[in-house]
Amino acid sequence: MPRRLWIVPLLLASACGPRRPDAASLLPATVAVVWQRKSLHEIPPPQASVTRAVEAAYEGAGQITARIYATKSPGSAFEMTQHWKEQKNTVFFDKGSFFVVVEWQQADRNALTAFVRALEKELDRVR
Repeated sequence: MPRRLWIVPLLLASACGPRRPDAASLLPATVAVVWQRKSLHEIPPPQASVTRAVEAAYEGAGQITARIYATKSPGSAFEMTQHWKEQKNTVFFDKGSFFVVVEWQQADRNALTAFVRALEKELDRVR
């Protein structure tokens, strides 16, 4: 079989790879019923192991800023949790190959917990 005929199956196989989720599916418009997204934008990745970074601002029972970093592997996301510096009014976690940072101002503690849990479930669905 001529070499040029092998190109078509290779191109088709590469086109069927995993799709990169869009920013709106990573940080949905509404989270845990209470939180409404007010802004959404891409931000520069902070390190080489991060392939994409997205930030969104939410309002509801307070104000939240959520950042999701898509890493090359689950190990990279876990490593980010090990080296991330703790700050006041901030929680961070890894979920698969995603590393998430949630910052809040005057947020209701129960609503904040519901936001983090709902975001974890959303990332399970996206993976």
